[in-house]
Amino acid sequence: MNLIVLAADVPVETSLFSIASKGGFLMIILFIISIAALSIIIERLIKLKKSHKNEEEFLQEVYGYLGEKKLEIAIRMCEDRNSSPIANIIAKAISVLDRGMVETKEAIESAVNKEIHYLEKNLGTLATFAAIAPLIGFLGTVTGMVKVFMRLGETGGGVDISLLANGIWEALITTIGGLTVGIITILFYNYLIGKVEDLAHELEENTNEFIYNIRGMKDDN
Repeated sequence: MNLIVLAADVPVETSLFSIASKGGFLMIILFIISIAALSIIIERLIKLKKSHKNEEEFLQEVYGYLGEKKLEIAIRMCEDRNSSPIANIIAKAISVLDRGMVETKEAIESAVNKEIHYLEKNLGTLATFAAIAPLIGFLGTVTGMVKVFMRLGETGGGVDISLLANGIWEALITTIGGLTVGIITILFYNYLIGKVEDLAHELEENTNEFIYNIRGMKDDN
């Protein structure tokens, strides 16, 4: 009965900020990681959206200009869409067309690898954030529990239930924070990786179509 009364007398703070602030210095690190992860997620989402916009219409226009031998216009069209991976690849390919199909294919392969690498930019960092956030949370819990038992030791063995309870829940806050950041980050990481893989597959199909069209134009000549 006395324990219930004692627990009832302990003020309970429900504000998210006040609860998070109990986690100490490691919660600040988790907050910084969450902001950095959010920045990467938003930037990559915008980039991937821009990378896949009206590609079919654009490719048909480029093929039309190539068929009419208007290479400079085709290159300018590609340069105007420098946020599009396929446009950058085709611009590179057109610039070396006069060197033969072997060098053109090598230029395309090099450009494709470069564009895929750019699409994957910062995703490794995002994966690292997803991995270390829970570990930081666990570290905060362990250090918090150490502090709790140190305080208990300083009291000479007398157990204050309110001190013990408050110390434990404060120690567990960092675990909650770390797991929350880690789970959300890994979900977005997997989503972004899936989008990059889809774009890489489309790039492969579009470049193969481009090579096929170029070969047809050369054969017609």
